[in-house]
Amino acid sequence: MIRSQEQPSTPTLDDYLQLFAPYSGQLRDFQRHETIGGSRFALLFRQVLRLLAQDSPFNDRLPRLFTKVATEFLGRDHATVRHFSHEENRYIFLSDLLEWIQVHERGRRIHGMREGPHA
Repeated sequence: MIRSQEQPSTPTLDDYLQLFAPYSGQLRDFQRHETIGGSRFALLFRQVLRLLAQDSPFNDRLPRLFTKVATEFLGRDHATVRHFSHEENRYIFLSDLLEWIQVHERGRRIHGMREGPHA
């Protein structure tokens, strides 16, 4: 469950899965021509970046590129903001992250692991 801003946040695998759930089909069906003037993933992108920018044991296991992009974008790094002003670049970032998260989720299910407060 995504936590309110009043509570200390520690993003977990389940937080990301919940955030991506309404978009997963759209991310799979994305077409290149949709990048022109589109902003279908702008809200999801910003929400994901806010989770990525938080300290958590789960985020520590993510490839560094994801958290680096979040820090730079939220810090208004000009090159990063300009790069992600294009829908196609947001799509690629989000679909790569979603793929990593789904692999991690499958591993958790295969091993019968339960996510605790530090997962």
